[in-house]
Amino acid sequence: MRRVNRILDTALETCLQLDSARQRLQNAIAAQRELEIVLEMLAARLEAGQADQVDHRKVIARLASARETVTQAVGEWNRVGRRFTQLTRLLPAQLETGFETLGLVLTDEMDRLAHACLSTHADVQFSLNQRAQAWAARRTDPACEGGFGPEDFGSWLSSLESSRAQAATDFSSAREAYLQAVLNFDREHARLVRARSLRRTAETGFRLNARSAPDFADAVLEESRRNQAVLTCQWQRQATGYHLYALAGLLPRQFGLIDPAAGY
Repeated sequence: MRRVNRILDTALETCLQLDSARQRLQNAIAAQRELEIVLEMLAARLEAGQADQVDHRKVIARLASARETVTQAVGEWNRVGRRFTQLTRLLPAQLETGFETLGLVLTDEMDRLAHACLSTHADVQFSLNQRAQAWAARRTDPACEGGFGPEDFGSWLSSLESSRAQAATDFSSAREAYLQAVLNFDREHARLVRARSLRRTAETGFRLNARSAPDFADAVLEESRRNQAVLTCQWQRQATGYHLYALAGLLPRQFGLIDPAAGY
């Protein structure tokens, strides 16, 4: 089961990365197309004597920057897509959009996962390893007695506590990573909201010929950059959340692969 959790955790992280790369590529293309429209409008104004060449050259430079962003997004999509294909034997285009994602992991749920990580992940895995070693010893030495003696039991308890301590440390690190990812997403989302507001204001001013085309182009690029950051933080928040369930040994249950009524 530990291996299943690890494989599923890796697959989910790659799927989230690929979906994010696709959205970032779409976002970059949308910004490029918008700047192309701005350039067309500016060319018409230039022809009508309502704009100057300086603004035209500035918007061309902004458009070149947007196209470079698209090129980078395509490269990222291809890179993550190759990893996705290696893991799943599927083509990147076969990943469905809008697949179910994880909501925020609240305090009570976090405590449940921490408990499951200790009582299920560490204890059970270590016990199974001990039994496997005893079984292997009996196979190689028929005279080897089954079960543990007092000294063996003391060693078992010591190793068990060490395993539990390591599990607690791993979960604590994963929890900190998740909480940081949540903070990063909230911060970038707030910046995106502000960038969208400024972009709408700049667009209105540009269409009324009260704001320059470069100002509007800058606002479009800033909104696109903020959206890129939000999409990156979004997949990282999701991935770190799923990793908590993987450490607790509960990730398969999140997707109905194990009966939820079967305890932890």
